[in-house]
Amino acid sequence: MYLRALVRRIVPSSFHILKLTTAQSSISTKKSLSPYISQCFINVHTTKRMYTQETAQPVMNVDYDYVQQATGNNNVLIVDVREPDEVKEHGKIPNSVNIPLGNITPVLSMSENEFQNTYNRAKPTPNSEIIFYCMIGKRSGKAQQNATELGYKNAKNYVGSWNDWASKQK
Repeated sequence: MYLRALVRRIVPSSFHILKLTTAQSSISTKKSLSPYISQCFINVHTTKRMYTQETAQPVMNVDYDYVQQATGNNNVLIVDVREPDEVKEHGKIPNSVNIPLGNITPVLSMSENEFQNTYNRAKPTPNSEIIFYCMIGKRSGKAQQNATELGYKNAKNYVGSWNDWASKQK
């Protein structure tokens, strides 16, 4: 009994194995159990456990040149996730629409007609390319994550965002 309690405290998973083995065999003394216990410890410590791992979506980042080309492509939706006051103060990338970060999920969940009426653009499909940007790339990364969770497979983040854009436009 003492031996079972000891094994249970040290390696809980081996207790169940030990209990089954002693029930099936006629071993009854502590002395004859010691080879089995050492084998049990070896198996427990050397066995690798397989855990299910979620596969993370690859992070798709874009740079200045990519975004500059995308401004001329009407099939690409460029989304500024800054607040409207920030857009008025600093400016925006041509052909982008302003959807503040807090509104990304509700806006991308809108009906096609509602989106068209609000933004004068067709609502993106799950396979459409969407590029998010903000001031430095942090909020746009969160927006990209939100879009991906909603099923948009081609959501991208402009990492340099407005700061990078403005510095290269001079």
